[in-house]
Amino acid sequence: MNKTIRFIFAAIILCMVCGCTSKLVKIDSKPAFADIRINDEYIGKTPMYHRFYDKWYPWPIKKTDDYLIQAQLPGYEPEVQIFQETPVLLDISYVPDEILFKMYPSEPIETPE
Repeated sequence: MNKTIRFIFAAIILCMVCGCTSKLVKIDSKPAFADIRINDEYIGKTPMYHRFYDKWYPWPIKKTDDYLIQAQLPGYEPEVQIFQETPVLLDISYVPDEILFKMYPSEPIETPE
């Protein structure tokens, strides 16, 4: 009985320690130097690396945030990519290792003459 209690206690401590994982992701755009926002927070300009953090809770497992990533560059249409939170425990593989935005020029506004 004493060994079982120690095992359960050790498992609980291990779960509490391993409650957060991270992943370094390369974010790039064509053309370069686009402004990047993640969940409406300005992060920087491409090309860049950003560390994503994933938090989970052992019991009950709670949903972590989805990531809405937006690239904006003057003269180009903004592009948005959404990565929904559907990972296996301790794995944030739902965010890829590299995110590439292919930006297209915005059409010029024609004015009537």
